[in-house]
Parts: sequence; C-alpha cells; structure tokens
Amino acid sequence: MVGQMDTFGLSDIGLVRETNDDQFMIADLKKSVIIHQTSLSYDDETHLLGGSQAKLLLVADGIGGGPAGDRASRIAVQGIVQYLLNTMHWLFRLNDGHEDAFLDDMKGALAFTQEKLRQQAEGTPSLQQMGTTITLAYIVWPQVYMVHVGDSRAYVFRNQDIIHLTHDQTYAQALVDAGLMNEADVCRSPLRHVLSGLVGCNPQDLTPEVSQFKLALHDKLLLCTDGLTTHLTDTAIQALLMPDTSAEEACYRLINAANDAGGQDNTTVVLAHFTDKAAPQLKLKEETVEDDIATRSPHAERLRAVGMEISL
Repeated sequence: MVGQMDTFGLSDIGLVRETNDDQFMIADLKKSVIIHQTSLSYDDETHLLGGSQAKLLLVADGIGGGPAGDRASRIAVQGIVQYLLNTMHWLFRLNDGHEDAFLDDMKGALAFTQEKLRQQAEGTPSLQQMGTTITLAYIVWPQVYMVHVGDSRAYVFRNQDIIHLTHDQTYAQALVDAGLMNEADVCRSPLRHVLSGLVGCNPQDLTPEVSQFKLALHDKLLLCTDGLTTHLTDTAIQALLMPDTSAEEACYRLINAANDAGGQDNTTVVLAHFTDKAAPQLKLKEETVEDDIATRSPHAERLRAVGMEISL
C-alpha cells in the first residue's frame, strides 16, 4: 500500500443500558517464527515476525438478555480469532485467484463460532436465546473482504459518496426489500431491530453475506453497531467524518453524537482512514479508558479502546 492506514475503535455503554454487550477488534495479522535454539546468531527464544499480511476489523453486538449478550459477542470474537489462527486455509493466498474459496472459508468461521455458542448454551436455559451480530472486514490492500450477519453496518465514505458494504438483516428491511414498506418508514417500525439473521444457537438463523470491495486512498471505512445508526443518519455520520482529523478523534465524535442524541443503546465504532500522508506506522495497543476521558466524552462511564496483533 502506498500510504498509511490510520485506525481506531471505541465501544461505549451509552446512557440507558446497564451493560455493554458490544465487542470489537482491530488486528494486524502476521506470520511468525519462534526460534528456541539455533547455531545462528539469534538469541534463544527469539520471536521473528514477518510483515503485516492483512488487517482485521470486527464489530459484534450481542443479544439475549442479562449476561447472555455480552457472553455471545465475546465468544464470537474469540471464536473468529481461534478459527483464523488454527483453521483458516486461505489466509495468505488471496493473490492466487482463490477469493471465492477464501470467502467460503470466512463463512466457515461463522459456522465455527455458532457451534461455540451452541456448546456454551447447551444445558443452560438462560443462554438458549443468546446470539450476536458480526460485521467483519478483512483487508488485503486494496481489497476488503466483508463477512456480515445481523444489523451492524459497514460503510465506505469516499469524497461525497456513501457506500453501504452491508445489508441490514432485519424483518423491517426484509419488508422494504419485498416492496411492502417504504425506506422512510423503517425508523418508526417496531421490526427495525428484530433480526432475521444472527450468529446464535439455531443454525437456521445464520445467513451470512460475503462481498468484496476495492478500496482507494482517502477512503474511510467505518464499522459500527446499531447504537450509532439508531440515532444518526448516514449523512450525519458523513458530516462527522468530513473534517480532516485522526481516526481516534473521529471515533470520539461519533460516540459523543450518539449519546447527545439519547444514547439508548451501546455504541461501537471502528474507523480506518486510508491516507497518503507520511503518518507513523499503525501501532495497535490494548487499553481500558476510564473516567479521564470525560473531557472528550462527557457522557461515557467507560469506553473500550482495543487493538491487538495476531501471529500466524
């Protein structure tokens, strides 16, 4: 890639909910070799990392009531990472014309995750209804491969254009698709948040959508849960992303705007800005941001800002 990828993510509990059932991940995927002993001039236990092979962005919004929602989204994110590390066959073969097989393999990641949820819920009635949305972006520049279930969303903002990379899997959207409801009526429909597809304990609920999109420099790729889109229109989101600020600052703006509009749900955002600026290389970190962020997010009791590196 000629340029840099500025990436940041935040998750906020909102103003109404008692728990945060959202999860997200930003990951840099690399090959690695751990040298235990050698006659070469390496220290024992040297850990060698190759260059970044891909970027992984992911949001998940758990459902199920009580602790089930948080548990479902956690299991889902952990399950996808486990699948990438131990099962994925096509991780570094996307230049060999295997895109279709890769996307099929990514569907397998969701099936693997669903089985993890089923095993966790088995014999525990309170967990039988747990499930989660998953919206995943796997970036091998300039391509982004999308895997999506539920009503979280992915957008690309390109100049003045708003490009939807995902399709809401809700009963309200299904009525719109069938010509039985106007798009303008969706925001008032009680079916707006009733999912027609999710990763849960019932295999029939899993209807993954996969797609591929070619990115360009200056694109902004946004993944978000419905806590953002419940309160902000696409054009309102675009307006908050228009100023030339860092991905971190833009994420705080989005979270604050959702809370200013009511904060009825947990809100999670992950933003990647593909720029030609000579910015520092992306460094991913893991942290929990507590009360000291009040000046940037006056509503937030707790925000999570998480990144990680995955070695393969």
